[in-house]
Amino acid sequence: MRIVTCALFICLSVIVYAQDQTTTPSTTDPALPESDTAIATRNALKFGDSLTRANFYAEWDTYLSLTEPSAIKYYGGKDGFKEHVTTIHYHNEPKTEEKPEKLEMRAMMNDGIETWQCVIEKVRSSWDETRGNVKTYTYLVGESTDNGITWKFIDVSHNSLVNVIYIMPSVFSKLEIPEGKMIYIDEVAAQEAAQAAQPAPKKKPVVKKSTK
Repeated sequence: MRIVTCALFICLSVIVYAQDQTTTPSTTDPALPESDTAIATRNALKFGDSLTRANFYAEWDTYLSLTEPSAIKYYGGKDGFKEHVTTIHYHNEPKTEEKPEKLEMRAMMNDGIETWQCVIEKVRSSWDETRGNVKTYTYLVGESTDNGITWKFIDVSHNSLVNVIYIMPSVFSKLEIPEGKMIYIDEVAAQEAAQAAQPAPKKKPVVKKSTK
């Protein structure tokens, strides 16, 4: 009787151990590798954030180091470019309560070798004394020539879309760059509320044709 009981106990123990092994996930499986696009996107947003903060806090040496060399050349060298960007900065100087723009990736592509380009949307939240809350949408175009590791940019809002090809001659022809825009949040909300308050148009009754 003891031999049967011991054998049954051992058998049950083996079954429980086997079940534990199948239900417990393995901790030795290697993680899936990060894709090239994911690496390029992460790095582009990191460098773009550094550029955006450098502009916000007027750290011009850092800003120039993260700018496409072709853009600096377009404005006649470092001094001419710095004069251009500082003029724009102080014309639209952020108020004390503002924070650096929030960034979101809008497009990412590569040439099949080592060059990657992207479009990053910048969203600035500010306050207008007469029109209330404002959101301003502008765009950075970035380029990496080392397979998405390091990035340099141009700020499209500093000029016009038609001039991008002259400021950054290497820009991909298929890279879609949106127009910048400003949205007055309070005005939009008021318009939507007014439209919602309007009564729905009455439907005309359907006139049935008499049949003979």
